[in-house]
Amino acid sequence: MGLFSRTGHQQAAATAPQQQGETYKSLALKALFLALREDRKYHTLELGPAFGFNIKFLSQFSSRIRVEDLYRTLQEQRFFDRAEGEPVDESHFGRIMAIPSHERFDIILCWDLMNYLKSEELHALVCYLSRFCDSGTFFFVICSTLREIPAVPISFRIADSETLLYAASSEVRPGPRYAPRDLGRLMTGFRVQNSFILRNGMQEYLFVRE
Repeated sequence: MGLFSRTGHQQAAATAPQQQGETYKSLALKALFLALREDRKYHTLELGPAFGFNIKFLSQFSSRIRVEDLYRTLQEQRFFDRAEGEPVDESHFGRIMAIPSHERFDIILCWDLMNYLKSEELHALVCYLSRFCDSGTFFFVICSTLREIPAVPISFRIADSETLLYAASSEVRPGPRYAPRDLGRLMTGFRVQNSFILRNGMQEYLFVRE
């Protein structure tokens, strides 16, 4: 069982989301787990909520798991209430996340968080997280190709190494529809290792630190 640390006000959830929702085969998640070596353990940064079932699954591969529940923390810190045009840089995320300078992550699970960040916010987040990545760090991302996305990030449950269960809010908001070219520009220092367009309107990426 890996070590589990939490920051901010997030709480570990031992139960599944209230709605099981949909199931799909995650090709990028499968590619991630296939790329992991059996003879070592990995330090994982989970940017989503601290779901107990996900922590348990990730512990097979991870010696340490740091959970941020970043979207919730950003809301609590009123990050999205900044004045129109107010600049944002990596220092904003440094104050909010406060990851110790010595930390290094082998895997970052971003899920669909990028759908809820403006391009300058996304770039600032990636620049901040890059400080804690060595060459070869994996960065898992799910982007929507649809015009509308759920009002809040989707709750993803890892069923197995290639299957995700997800429950989405019935309320919607406009989606940014980041194209591969956009992400290539915003993901400074990372390159696309795998990219998959899925029938459910999601496009998955597995980036790797150069």
